[in-house]
Amino acid sequence: MKRVAYLPLILLFLLLLPGASPAQDVQSYIDQGIKHSQAGRYDQSLQAFEQAMKLKPNDPALITFKGIVFYAKGKNDLAMKEFETALKLNPNFGRAYYQRAMVYEKQEKFDQALADLKKAKSLGYGIDPDFIALMERKAAAPK
Repeated sequence: MKRVAYLPLILLFLLLLPGASPAQDVQSYIDQGIKHSQAGRYDQSLQAFEQAMKLKPNDPALITFKGIVFYAKGKNDLAMKEFETALKLNPNFGRAYYQRAMVYEKQEKFDQALADLKKAKSLGYGIDPDFIALMERKAAAPK
């Protein structure tokens, strides 16, 4: 009889055992995505970020990570789409402005790159002032 009285407590204990939370899963996928990207395994990196986005679909940071991978793959149109999606979700996400500026710079759209760099900086994203000065010179150069 006493064994039956402990059964609800045992079941409650089993339910409360620590397990992987969704936040831990997201961070694990992010870590995997970054690791794969740094190793040049861009397709695996994108897969990891896609898994993370299944758990946090409207996270501008995850969307920006995907854009960075597309940029690394030379797929600037796809990268730009991701950065713009991130900015629609959070217009104050400095990293997305910075990354979009990198695409603009590669496309030699220096005025747009400069505007995004300044916006990112105004939002607190750390940008080397020398890089902004370089972009100012490129934007001011005769076309």
